[in-house]
Amino acid sequence: MKHSNWTTPADIREQLAKRWRKGELLRATHQPDTLFPLRLPLKKPGPGELVEQFDAARNWINHWQTAANQDLELEWQTVNNRQLGRNSLPVAVVLPTLEAALRQIGQLNAARQYQSLTAEISQQFPELAGWCQQKPLAILAQQHEWQTLLAILAWMVVNPRPGIYIRQLEIPGVHTKFIERNRGLLSELLDRVLPEHAIDASVSGVRHFEQRYGFLRRPVRLRLRFLDKAQDISGLRDIEIPVDQFQTLSLPVDTVYIVENDVTALAFPDTPSSIVIFGQGYGIGKQLANASWLKEKNVMYWGDIDTHGFRILNQLRDAIPNSRSLLMDAATLRGHQHLWGIEPSPHIGDLPNLTEHEQAVYQMLSTLEPGKNLRLEQEQISFAALQER
Repeated sequence: MKHSNWTTPADIREQLAKRWRKGELLRATHQPDTLFPLRLPLKKPGPGELVEQFDAARNWINHWQTAANQDLELEWQTVNNRQLGRNSLPVAVVLPTLEAALRQIGQLNAARQYQSLTAEISQQFPELAGWCQQKPLAILAQQHEWQTLLAILAWMVVNPRPGIYIRQLEIPGVHTKFIERNRGLLSELLDRVLPEHAIDASVSGVRHFEQRYGFLRRPVRLRLRFLDKAQDISGLRDIEIPVDQFQTLSLPVDTVYIVENDVTALAFPDTPSSIVIFGQGYGIGKQLANASWLKEKNVMYWGDIDTHGFRILNQLRDAIPNSRSLLMDAATLRGHQHLWGIEPSPHIGDLPNLTEHEQAVYQMLSTLEPGKNLRLEQEQISFAALQER
């Protein structure tokens, strides 16, 4: 029976497999002498175990003698035991070469494929040689797609910041979905093969892939409703347009409402010379920042009475300092006490753009009921309260 602490050949293979999963063995293909010969110590029977479990220890020794071969050499040590005399025990396994280690875990062919791919990639893009050594497992993970990846890199080097939609790319064998699926990997590669002027370093991450490398992005759109029938556009009252077009508008309205809940925006009562904008959470301030015409309007923001609602209001005031809050006051909060909920992940921090009264409500959320972070969602507020206000 195997003792739980004594190393077996399976344990050695698992140690090698861990080194493979870390990329250590693949990196060693570039300089095998830095790692090999590789000595791996064995956990062997101690003096007391030799006496108490002599048969098991002898079987363990025999098992290792059978496992030893030219790829797996044993290092022996002679030990003296008062009861058993002199005995030789294997104390370490020595793998003389990288190939020997790879054969133990069945990865020799995979390593050769990595070497072949690395040579091909480095030949076409020498600046990727270091990356190939840093990310060997990534090379193998994409082993069937490198021709496509290299074709994209080659095209981008010749056509930096192309100013087209990814859908418009005409590279043989390259589909839009392939690029979308591999944006993370392509970002790592493009950062190394493109010149600095071809990369927008102000953004990063797969969400900003298009902007970083000069592709056109699908425009962010803003939805709004005209609350005054006399001001609709050829009968259209509910429209959605690109944000950059909204920023250049100069609508003849007096009041602009921004609300977070879509149904509330749809049901918002008719109001003279007014529009309602469907809010988009934390993105709304950035989207309206360049709409200078809003600074001349009466802008009202209505969000949830919770820490994040006030944080969005705080950010909106960075873009539109004259904006005011609607139904986010103490009277509204107290008047709907039976509808209070608990905010699961409240924002903690100062919100310097809030007014004195808004600051008071912001603090009330955590002090009205100690130990709880209260919230009153916008859709819980009665419509009569909105019509009255």
